[in-house]
Amino acid sequence: MCSNFLISIVCFSDPPYRLFFRVKFYVNDPAKLVEEYTRYHVFLQLRKDLIEGRLACPEGTAALLGSYAAQSEFGDYSPEDHGPDYLNGFQIIPGQSENFIKNVAELHKLHKGQSPAEAEFNFLEHVKKLELYGVDLYPAKESGDNAIGVGVSSCGVLVFRSGRREALYPWSSIMKLSFKKKLFSVYMRTLNEDNVEEDTVMLFNIQSPESCKALWKSCIEHHTFFRLIVPPAIPPKSIFSIGSRFRY
Repeated sequence: MCSNFLISIVCFSDPPYRLFFRVKFYVNDPAKLVEEYTRYHVFLQLRKDLIEGRLACPEGTAALLGSYAAQSEFGDYSPEDHGPDYLNGFQIIPGQSENFIKNVAELHKLHKGQSPAEAEFNFLEHVKKLELYGVDLYPAKESGDNAIGVGVSSCGVLVFRSGRREALYPWSSIMKLSFKKKLFSVYMRTLNEDNVEEDTVMLFNIQSPESCKALWKSCIEHHTFFRLIVPPAIPPKSIFSIGSRFRY
């Protein structure tokens, strides 16, 4: 399975315009992507996610990931070629400290002999284990006004608390998704302890109506990309049709 790429255009007042490509859907195991060029683009996107703080991870893991990125960028560590400041300006995570960079440099020394492709492969092998890998996350609140995060990934809808995954609602159990203003609803059908089907509705208060709609749309897109086998029949066009074209 290939990752899907999203085109982003940054428009300024006058041409020329800047065009960016980014990964939109993250596969469960990026290291299994067949094409090396595709893996390279996923590696670059995940590097950017780390740099911009969209993919949070423990500092120790970030240092290891940074060391693989350094191996890909600089090759084998050499005292003659790489002075004490060779990683200055090499961004890995937001607000990285001097001690953090020193840890990255020490770990970089351990990767001698790895080609750029091998270093990027090892980077992907470790990054896929992060709880927030491949998650499109939105700030939300639950009953009691407690802050949580509601996200969507290839597996389904997820709930995070303090950066830790608390719940996963798999696509196979979700019957319907809906939103109204800031209220996001997940309708599920699961088996109870007596092996009897029961319907459950989970309600989440998303940060804003715009974010709520964006989350719902992201869910529809992820479900379509990862679960749809046969494209649905296209409904006949009508000049009086209103509302969203997205369906679950």
